[in-house]
Amino acid sequence: MKRFNSGIALFALVASMISVDAAAQSTVPAEKSQQSRAAAAPASGSAEQDIIVTASKTGAQALQDVPLAIQVFSGEDLRERNITSVGDLVSSVPGAFEGFRQSNGSRFYNLRGNVTQNGDSPIGYYLDDTPFIVTNFGIAPPVRFLDMERVEVLRGPQGTLYGQGSSGGVFIFHTRDPSLDKVEYAFEAEGSQTVGAHALNYGSAGALSVPIIKDRLGLRVSGGFSRDAGWADAYFGPYDGTPDQKGVNGAKNDDIRVVALIRPWDNVNIRAQYWHFRPRQNFTGFTASVDPPYFQNTAGQNGFSNGSFTLWSLTTTVDFDAFTVTSATSNLEGVFGINIPLSPAGSFSSQFLPKMFAQELRVNSSTDGPLHWVVGAAYQDGKGPQVNALTLPGLNINADNNTLTKNWALFGEISYDLFDGKIVPLVGVRTYHDKRSFADSGGSVPTKANVQTWRLNLSYLPTDNLTMFVSAATGFRPGIVQSRVQVQSLALAGVPASVALSPESSTNYEFGLKWRNPDRSLNVGLNLYLLQYTNLQTSVTGGINSVNGFANFGDATTKGVDLEVHWDTPLTGLNLGFVGNFNDSKYDSVNSVIAAAQPLLRPGARLLNTLSNNYRFDINYNRDISSNLKLFSNVSLSHSGDRLQASGLTVQPYNLIALTLGVRHNNWELALIGNNLTDERGPTFLGTTGPQSGSGPTPRTIGLRFRINSQ
Repeated sequence: MKRFNSGIALFALVASMISVDAAAQSTVPAEKSQQSRAAAAPASGSAEQDIIVTASKTGAQALQDVPLAIQVFSGEDLRERNITSVGDLVSSVPGAFEGFRQSNGSRFYNLRGNVTQNGDSPIGYYLDDTPFIVTNFGIAPPVRFLDMERVEVLRGPQGTLYGQGSSGGVFIFHTRDPSLDKVEYAFEAEGSQTVGAHALNYGSAGALSVPIIKDRLGLRVSGGFSRDAGWADAYFGPYDGTPDQKGVNGAKNDDIRVVALIRPWDNVNIRAQYWHFRPRQNFTGFTASVDPPYFQNTAGQNGFSNGSFTLWSLTTTVDFDAFTVTSATSNLEGVFGINIPLSPAGSFSSQFLPKMFAQELRVNSSTDGPLHWVVGAAYQDGKGPQVNALTLPGLNINADNNTLTKNWALFGEISYDLFDGKIVPLVGVRTYHDKRSFADSGGSVPTKANVQTWRLNLSYLPTDNLTMFVSAATGFRPGIVQSRVQVQSLALAGVPASVALSPESSTNYEFGLKWRNPDRSLNVGLNLYLLQYTNLQTSVTGGINSVNGFANFGDATTKGVDLEVHWDTPLTGLNLGFVGNFNDSKYDSVNSVIAAAQPLLRPGARLLNTLSNNYRFDINYNRDISSNLKLFSNVSLSHSGDRLQASGLTVQPYNLIALTLGVRHNNWELALIGNNLTDERGPTFLGTTGPQSGSGPTPRTIGLRFRINSQ
């Protein structure tokens, strides 16, 4: 067997560090570790196989043994639930919700806390080993789930191992690797009809994996396209019941992913990846009314909200007898933004052109002994230029600006198995240093942040079917950077603010329990947490019409319960699932000046933009119709509680029902799919131009999906 020796390893490690500087100049690729390729069992669990995760960065672990609030969704589970995007996924995660939707490619989410659309994301997003970060604008990656092996979701602060604090949690998307020994392929095509749309939705996607040199080199290509017909109308002036244009908010999404996997020695994996995705939508996700859905005062102009992102990544993993070395390098570049028509003949345009180079180098233990550890370093160099323009008759305002960051971090965690692994203490720490600046025509405002985060965890695993843990962990969120116009608007409203806010920090105290019965047909997860925010950043209403800003204004506490139940019932093929979050989130202290100007922001008041509860029920039924024909189905009800917004308006609770019903014959399947079957319109986030303005769910959509899968 060919094996990479330590002398060559030293050379490779030095070469990897030298390549970092070159990559910053010439866009060198990066991506995932060998452990990330551990196969995941179905998310409901089984008696034959444990679900495997790699979120701890110390190698593959059984989900049951991981002392974290964590969920895993296998590729098969995602398909049967018709989960095709991050937006679909959040309804299955306790405490997760959509905070704001600018367009189909610019959506914001949060876990266990409030959300604003500016600033770095409170959730860390990882595409394999690569962070997806848009500086000072925390959108989620618009990924397609066709070629997803599994998704791991970590709830609560993950400030020791992941990203720029990851104060709310982490989403890790594990994509499929090229096969080194056989040809694999997958294909799907879909057509559907949305209520109110005057055309069909359609799309297709596929994947092909080919071994170029058996056991040494493989190539995988995947991607697809979708075209969704518009279902909202446009009025050139105010709404009068007779639209001037119909179905104007059509959407498109294209992506392609190319992965090369090289295994020159048995203990070395090199994974190079190119990923390009283009989400595009006419007009935006915000309408003047959600029921009926329409835009008004467009003056015959067309709006848009388009995006284009390119990610290059290169990950090298070397396994030695006692430890594993992983180097992950990536470069993300994109352009996305909106153009909103304004009556009588103007527009507001805001375009972002982010770039982010990232490098992580880590070493983790890989023995079967009681000591487990991981140490590493990370570096990021990013910028987030914005091109903003407001054009009206006789008025032309440009507010271009840029946010730049250069940050680095050192991190590590160590644990030790006591009493044959029944008690496991863990300690983790991360030190983060950021040089960040805001630049516009008025000059530059530099800031520095030095933040230390930590995690303490004590696990108790008396049997293979019971895990309990208590933990205390800290996280942070880098300070939001905002324009001088926003600062001036807040000053007019009596709110003290600055161009660069102070970082927001959080401390989470948690008790977790995972239990399953001996035959593993019933799985229960319970998490009780107390999450304290300090220097909380949030959106505040400004004194200039339609110009709001952000401020550090005080502290808050969230007390919550996460519950997960999965039951493989005695009726063969029938599985039931429930996930939910219930919380009480309130302000503890508020800057007295802000409290006087903003009555909603006061001690004891409800935390803005946080759902008091959300939950989802799933009924999954599979059975064999004949020896080679199988029926599969899933019905889900997802509930989102009410939301108090900074404007003082409250979004009412809403429910969404979805259905998947299909048959599978060997490697092909045909399914009926339905989303939002009750045609719920919302709004799910309220605008300021009327009681029905804002964003809402896509109206009821029903269609057919055909798939072929040899994997």
